[in-house]
Amino acid sequence: MMLKLETHDGQKISIDVDPGNAELIRLLKDTVPRLSYDEILEGELERKISKTGFGQVRLSSGDDVRQLIFSLAMFNTISKPPGF
Repeated sequence: MMLKLETHDGQKISIDVDPGNAELIRLLKDTVPRLSYDEILEGELERKISKTGFGQVRLSSGDDVRQLIFSLAMFNTISKPPGF
């Protein structure tokens, strides 16, 4: 089952979860909206979930992840004005 959630900064993500695991689904619905997309990509969601004993969480490989990586790469390559 693909669970579709929105991060704190408004990015939409999909997470592959077992539909029979209601407790994990509840935990993800509570945790993901509190994290930014960058925090999730840096592994913060996996760290929080691993502390609960649910095992590994895998983000979808959909366009949303590719778009974020592309956007981050473009942001990092554009020169910033002095003072930023």
